[in-house]
Amino acid sequence: LSQRLRLGRTQDTPRIERLYFLELLRSRQDDLPATGQGPTTAMALSGNLHWVWRDLDSVVLPTRGLTVALQTGAGQAGQVGGQQGGFGRFYGRVTGYLPLGQRWYGQARLEAGQIVRRDAVIVPDALGFRAGGDDSVRGYAYRSLAPLDAGGGTISGESLLTASVELARPILDNLPSVWGAVFVDAGRAVNHWRDYSPAVGWGAGIRWRSPIGPLRIDLARAQELQQWRLHLSVGIAF
Repeated sequence: LSQRLRLGRTQDTPRIERLYFLELLRSRQDDLPATGQGPTTAMALSGNLHWVWRDLDSVVLPTRGLTVALQTGAGQAGQVGGQQGGFGRFYGRVTGYLPLGQRWYGQARLEAGQIVRRDAVIVPDALGFRAGGDDSVRGYAYRSLAPLDAGGGTISGESLLTASVELARPILDNLPSVWGAVFVDAGRAVNHWRDYSPAVGWGAGIRWRSPIGPLRIDLARAQELQQWRLHLSVGIAF
């Protein structure tokens, strides 16, 4: 269970989005029966800046250009009744779009995140990172590529790295808004970089370039699980 209280200011333009805010965050984790550990609660008070920059031929249906999303934050955190200390949180996501000739279009994404803290300082789980799902690593369940706690439950990691490459083109000349695509995704969230081993997903899909953004239907193979998963999504995540 996570609870947030934010106070800030936002500024949105077609090219740049800015969000400055102070945040009070509280995260509570339930009992872990396998270990006998009771519920734990951590809190954090931080100042944050989120910034998005776009240079695209179309915000709704881009085929050429670049987007950059950056998040930074710093403050005090700790377990309730335990030690408090400073922490920093950093996240970045870069997505590029490029026409490749003969009606082929390429898209690539790189995403990374890191939390910096002393070992004794507990940061709320909601500040961490998870991977997996439609706009992350397809073939895996949403936010499932992350560390496990002692009871076998998924928790957020302190480090994140994912990447994606996709090629697409119109399927038929008389249906220019319907595209076919092939893709490869990879990545994972972990607590320590020494444990990092990217999970790979690959597959193919259909895109309908609708007036409100692309409707995507993807069938992806999770190489790590040896299973197929169907993904449905609408629009573009900046």
